[in-house]
Amino acid sequence: MRNAALQAPNITYEQPLNERVRTLLRVEFLHHQGQFGIAGESQWHSRLALNTFVELLGLLSRSDLRGVLQKELQRLSNTLLALQETPCVDPNRLHTILCECECLAEQLHAGAGHKIKNNDFLNTVAQRSGIAGGTCSFDLPVYHRWLHQPPEHRRADLEHWFKDLDAVSKATHLILRLLRESADAVPEIAYGGTFQAGLDRTPPYQMLRVLLAQGEPYFPEISGNRHFCTIRFLEQPSLRKRPQQVSMDIKFRLERCVV
Repeated sequence: MRNAALQAPNITYEQPLNERVRTLLRVEFLHHQGQFGIAGESQWHSRLALNTFVELLGLLSRSDLRGVLQKELQRLSNTLLALQETPCVDPNRLHTILCECECLAEQLHAGAGHKIKNNDFLNTVAQRSGIAGGTCSFDLPVYHRWLHQPPEHRRADLEHWFKDLDAVSKATHLILRLLRESADAVPEIAYGGTFQAGLDRTPPYQMLRVLLAQGEPYFPEISGNRHFCTIRFLEQPSLRKRPQQVSMDIKFRLERCVV
């Protein structure tokens, strides 16, 4: 049974170690959720996609996301340029990534989210979305009517609106992909269910990733900062009860990511 569990697909648990990566992970999550909603045909799929779009717009305005992404792309470009003379680096792949960074930085500088700022329909939905149940049919008859349009019409509208955030989503995916690819999974042991380690490094780590076989009955609770991390493994046999820390030694794999 134990060997079968180790051969099962992995679940990856990610923990950002700074606010910038935390924001990017949220953007990535919302993008995937929005694409799921767009692909569906029901009114509930369209509701999910439009609610997600409104959340993305809110995140874009609150956190100066375009500025964050531009700075991160510039930092990545500078880091990658320093690798040009390294013998083991593929120059063609490096050139492709640098060009992608430059192109996305230019698109972000041109603006994202501006084309839909004067869209009365979207603004109305956004205003009501902050109220629990605020987008019911009796509150927003115009939204109710839109939801009764054919699926292909709703999908076309949603794709058009999300298209204005293409540079944001592409830059986010590129940065997170390079960050995830920056580390190898190292075998570790959490003695008595707890693992602690120093993270002293220049530059500091940006994200931790814990890999566990899908069949394992426990999950990690990860906390940390740029210098130190603690990983506790918990079990929750019943969702009606609080998780409890396991007492046995746990083997897992850990990725310490930094670009």
